[in-house]
Amino acid sequence: MKDRVLNLLKKLKKEVPGNTFTGTGIVIYESLDELPLFLMSENSKVEGNADVYSTILESSLATNPNHDGFNMVNNEFKITHRNVYFAPPINREAFFDSSNGYGTRYVAALMGSTISGVLLTAVVSNSYGIVVFENGKVIWESKQ
Repeated sequence: MKDRVLNLLKKLKKEVPGNTFTGTGIVIYESLDELPLFLMSENSKVEGNADVYSTILESSLATNPNHDGFNMVNNEFKITHRNVYFAPPINREAFFDSSNGYGTRYVAALMGSTISGVLLTAVVSNSYGIVVFENGKVIWESKQ
């Protein structure tokens, strides 16, 4: 699963024009039952077998009204939701380096990776690149 996520994020970071890319967050989950989610749009639910890459790409462009929030991808690597407010509780055991000036999406992904039912979280940004989290720790990052 980690390799699939990394390949997707590397492709996204490489191919998306920097001036229209708003960044993105992804939650890979086993179950939505315990996750602190709020659907921010009537189009948040993704029906059928939508292409994961295309859906996340579209949801990362400033011109798309659904560009904010997280994308939810299940353990079968199918995208189920986009434009989701993901509000995990604070976990004081997760390591966070506050000297780097990371934003809310980064911290939500970090904290969210500690929640039961979440396998991985990841964020992509023009400023800090790609970061993947598991159990409250950075497991992979690239500035490119």
